[in-house]
Amino acid sequence: FLHVVSMDPPSSYPPSGIPIPSPKLINGRPLVFFRTYVGAAARATQLGLMEDDGLMRVVEEAERSLKDGGVPKGSSKWIDLERDIEMAYRTLELDLS
Repeated sequence: FLHVVSMDPPSSYPPSGIPIPSPKLINGRPLVFFRTYVGAAARATQLGLMEDDGLMRVVEEAERSLKDGGVPKGSSKWIDLERDIEMAYRTLELDLS
C-alpha cells in the first residue's frame, strides 16, 4: 500500500483530484496506491484483507473527521474522500453480487 502525495498546491489539482495509479502485481504481490484511508480500506477489502463492515467504519470515521474538523466541502480533501467513498461503495456492491 503506497500513499499518493503531492507537493503541488491543491489549486493545481484537476477537478477530479490527484490521479491515482492503477493497482498492479509485482512478483505476484499486489501493489496498490491510495490517497485516503477510505481508498486504502477499499483496496484492502477488494484483496480480502478487510471485511465490509470494517470498510464502512472507515468511511464513517473519515467523513466525521472532515466534518468535525470544519474542512470546507469544496476542498481537495473532500474531493479525494468522495472519490474514494464512491470506490468503497462499488467494492461493496461487488461483494453483494
